[in-house]
Amino acid sequence: MRKLSNKKISRMIKLKQRQKNGEFFLTNKRISGTFGITIRRVQQIWNTFVTTGEVPKLHKPGPSCQPLSEDERRLVMKAYRLCKSGAKVLEEIIFVMEGVKISHNRMHRFLLGKGLAKKEPNKRKQRKWVRYEREHSMSLWHTDYKLLDNGDWIIAYQDDASRRIMAYGTFPNATADHAIEVLTQAIKNYGNPDAILTDRGSQFYASKGETKKKGESKFEEFLRCMNIKHIVARVNHPQTNGKIKRFFGTIQRKQKHFQSLDEFMY
Repeated sequence: MRKLSNKKISRMIKLKQRQKNGEFFLTNKRISGTFGITIRRVQQIWNTFVTTGEVPKLHKPGPSCQPLSEDERRLVMKAYRLCKSGAKVLEEIIFVMEGVKISHNRMHRFLLGKGLAKKEPNKRKQRKWVRYEREHSMSLWHTDYKLLDNGDWIIAYQDDASRRIMAYGTFPNATADHAIEVLTQAIKNYGNPDAILTDRGSQFYASKGETKKKGESKFEEFLRCMNIKHIVARVNHPQTNGKIKRFFGTIQRKQKHFQSLDEFMY
C-alpha cells in the first residue's frame, strides 16, 4: 500500500464526482488500485464527503508518534537501569516514581533504537484463542515447576487476576514437599486463595493407575485441609496454565541481565 495524502484524497473525490455525473464509470476497486489503498478506505472517504460536504483531511501525527524528548529519554534510561523491563512496565514505573506519563509505544521505539528491545510481530497478529482472566485477585493462583539453566528447579505461585508472583523458591528437586513449603509462605503473607491451578505433574496430582483408583497426592491433601479448590489442567493442554509458563519464559529471557534470581524477582 502507498501512503495516502490530502492531495490524493482531493483527486479521489473529484474522480468520484465525475463518475457520479456520468462522465465515465470507474469502480471502487479500480480507484483503490490507482491510489494504493483498500476498497473499504475508498468507501469511507467518499461517505465522509457525502455526509459532511467537505473533503476529508488527514490528521497530523499525534503525541504518540513523536520521538522522546531529552528529559523523557533520561527518565526511560533511569527506569530501565533500575528494572531492565519492557516498555509496558516502564510506563507504569515512570508514572509511579516520577508522576510523568510517557506512552509505552513511544518508549518501545526508543528502546528498539538503543537495541534494548526487539520487534515482536506475533503480537500484531489476531489471536484465535480467547484470554480468560479472573475478575478478582485471590480467586485463582497458577503454579508449576521449571528447570533453570543452572540445574535448579523454580516453583512459583502467580495470581491470575493481578499476575503478581505470590511466592517462589528454587530447589535441587521438584517435589510436593517443596511445592507445599512455598505455598505455605504465600498463604502466610497473603492468605488462602479460593483455588489453585496445576498441571498433572506427580508433584501436584495423583494420577489413576491401571489397577487402582486415583488416590490423593500430598499436595492435594494439603489443599483439601486448607479448603482450597484444586483445578487440574487438561491432558496435553499447556495453554490452560499458560500464564505461569509465560512468566517462566520471561525468566529465561531476562535473568541474564541481573546478578541473581532474587534481583530479577524484585
